Amino acid sequence: MFDDMPPPAPGYLTVIEAARRLSVVPNTIRALIAKGELSAAKVGDQWLIPVEAVDHRLSVGPRHGRRLTPAGAWGLLFLSDGKPAPWLTPVARWRMKQHLARHRLDDLRARLVDRGRSRPLRAHPSMLARLREDPALMLTGATAASELHLGLIGGDHVEAYVDESKIDDVIRLYHLRPSREANVKLRVVPSFMDSWPPAKVAPISAIALDLLDDPDPRSQQVGEEMLRNIGP
Repeated sequence: MFDDMPPPAPGYLTVIEAARRLSVVPNTIRALIAKGELSAAKVGDQWLIPVEAVDHRLSVGPRHGRRLTPAGAWGLLFLSDGKPAPWLTPVARWRMKQHLARHRLDDLRARLVDRGRSRPLRAHPSMLARLREDPALMLTGATAASELHLGLIGGDHVEAYVDESKIDDVIRLYHLRPSREANVKLRVVPSFMDSWPPAKVAPISAIALDLLDDPDPRSQQVGEEMLRNIGP
């Protein structure tokens, strides 16, 4: 149950409102939700979509070429951080390095959207410290920035990537529930490798991109500063 609060709620849009914002028909919004390309939660018989998810889709648009697969997106992100991406073939690794040599990471944002689908959830505050240390998670966003002492404090929430094969276990273990007042954002990654996560903390490039998606202006500023130091 998505909290016992009557819709709509601050920070969320109905399907019709999201469609107007993106200049598409409502059925397109429903199709994006069904494919996992637009975060949403159902309250009764209607979908509620986070404003930040709609604004992100509006900002990146479809204008920079075909989206990378999850494996390709994560390969590019790890390589941009100088880390190995052993799940890539040598040819794919070479192609990703060519992309990075020719483009700024910010210009590739639209191609990286399939790195994970965001799910806003809520945990009891007493569970957050344990959740941050769960080995199934790869920290990102403000949580990772706090971990790396990048000028943000992330103690009152958790943002992390989790493999889709483990999301149900994590939700059950920490008693997470969908909420408009989320203090947990899990980004669900389609399975593409045998052992997830490949690191405890996401690459700097992924952290920066996720901070740009954060509605907090300070987080966005830190993300922009991080991106300026990445790439050509």
